Order: sequence, then C-alpha cells, then structure tokens
Amino acid sequence: MTIRHVVMWRLKGETAAEKAVHAQSVRDALLPLVGRLPQIVSMTLHDSVVDESRNADLVLFSEFASLDDLQAYQVHPDHVAAAAIIRDATTDRVVGDWLV
Repeated sequence: MTIRHVVMWRLKGETAAEKAVHAQSVRDALLPLVGRLPQIVSMTLHDSVVDESRNADLVLFSEFASLDDLQAYQVHPDHVAAAAIIRDATTDRVVGDWLV
C-alpha cells in the first residue's frame, strides 16, 4: 500500500522575486531529506505556472510505502526542523494524503 502525500503552499512575498526566495528556502529545507530519511520513497517540488492569488504557489508530491512511514516522517526531528523553516516562508497550506 503506497501513500501519496501532497502539500500545497502559498508563499510569503508580494513579488515573484520575493516568492522565489521563499520557494528556494522550502526546497532547501525538504529536498535534503530525500535519501536521509528512509521513509521517503519519492519527493518532488513544483512551482505553480499560473500566478493567481487563489492558487497555491508551490506543491510537494511525495510517496511513502505505508501510513506508518508517513507518520514516522512527520515526527522525525529533521522533518520537524524543515517544517519550522517552511512555516516562516509560507502563509497557508493544504494537505492531502491517499492510498495509491
């Protein structure tokens, strides 16, 4: 049973350049976890191509082998530290988790 975990964020900043700085800080916080945390099967981050105030600016797609692995990832100290950085870079988030 594979779990797909998707997170969508709105980034802080008024300009595209400000948002790009915050997007990079999210990438710098999360992408090093791939390979370091064995629970992560895959993880990619994508910028929105539509600049619409109602849309998310940055989307994370990740997969975990089980719900237990997702839960272990969420409480892992490295992820908790990354989440603190992400909270400083974002204004809003929406999360979805489902079986694939």
